[in-house]
Amino acid sequence: MTDWKSLSEQLKGLGVTIGKETKFKKNHPNKHPIESVVDGSFREVIYGQVFCHEEIYLQDHTHGEKPLYPKQPIKTLCEWAGATALTPGDIQDFIFLDTETSGLAGGTGTYAFEVGLGRFTDQGFHLAQFFMRHPGEEPALLAGLSEFMDGMKAVVTYNGKSFDIPLLNTRYTLMGMTSPFADVDHFDLLPLARRLWRIRLESRTLANVENQILGVQRGEEEVPGYLIPEMYFEYLKSQDANPMRGIFYHNAIDILSLAGLFSHMAYLLSEPHSDKIDHIEDVVALARFFESMGDIPQAQRLYQKALAADMPEDLYWDTLERYSFLLKRQDDWDTAISLWELAAKNNALYAIEELAKYYEHRSKDLETAKEWTLKGIKILQEQLLPAYEHYQWQEKLNYRLDRLERKLT
Repeated sequence: MTDWKSLSEQLKGLGVTIGKETKFKKNHPNKHPIESVVDGSFREVIYGQVFCHEEIYLQDHTHGEKPLYPKQPIKTLCEWAGATALTPGDIQDFIFLDTETSGLAGGTGTYAFEVGLGRFTDQGFHLAQFFMRHPGEEPALLAGLSEFMDGMKAVVTYNGKSFDIPLLNTRYTLMGMTSPFADVDHFDLLPLARRLWRIRLESRTLANVENQILGVQRGEEEVPGYLIPEMYFEYLKSQDANPMRGIFYHNAIDILSLAGLFSHMAYLLSEPHSDKIDHIEDVVALARFFESMGDIPQAQRLYQKALAADMPEDLYWDTLERYSFLLKRQDDWDTAISLWELAAKNNALYAIEELAKYYEHRSKDLETAKEWTLKGIKILQEQLLPAYEHYQWQEKLNYRLDRLERKLT
């Protein structure tokens, strides 16, 4: 039989109280509240209070080497994003947003404990960072966001379509609140960064793009993103907000980089022929971008500019190939043929095939078509290609040769 009296005395000896006396106490010798670590104030909202740090960056502020405030038209950016035809005059209704979360995988168990927002005002760029000291403050944080975003016409993020906005929409729903992101245009800059700098940059993470494109150098306060969830959970246990200072810094730079990238992208897309674009890889990327957008005259001029400049050999031949097929789609056969003949001298099988097609189907010069086909078969025998690729070319060229020989007999 259990001696409950003895057990109770043993528990008390260990410092444990039971029954009505039970209290949960934590000893936090290094307890520092967030307001003692980060300058800010508590905003009163419908659900209580939420801590918010705010800063104003003047309109002439430079982030890294680029201006923060967009001065060029944003028409092409809007077309790319499938957004309303907004103008620079609407820029004060754009919200630049980034979240710091309790996890990186998403799902209903993940929440945003800090949300950074920025918007342009008459005074400059207004940065506001909302922070919840514990999960119970989530409704207040979400209400604070909604107030700051009142009148928003568009939101700008980096990978926000896949992560930040779905996460926040879920949190608003779980809290029984209306999400402010419904029917709002969304500019997710990550896909555009991939298109503009895939050739030049191995990594298109925000940290690498801001460093390589904007010239931003993060300071010693920077906290790696992958450590942030763990640091927040440690804060919840210890109530020591000192490590949060680095997270606020990380989030603030992310927001400033979003605004800087938006402005720089607007510049590139509105002035793609600028002499200030000194990387030929960027010129090629812009040519591909405008081709995909259906602006063929712009794409042609950029392809021509790129091919006239010095560039890595592999990129040169790839660009020549892309441009030749654009010309083919525009029925500019003379220019396309000249490019295919140049590529054929470099033993490019695609160019040889295109020349054979042209002489067979358009010029009706079957002998010349056969000559190009035989040249392709000879080159194929000399090249070292993956087995599947060799087989595919062999099948196509032999089939073409058989058809031409039948036509010639």
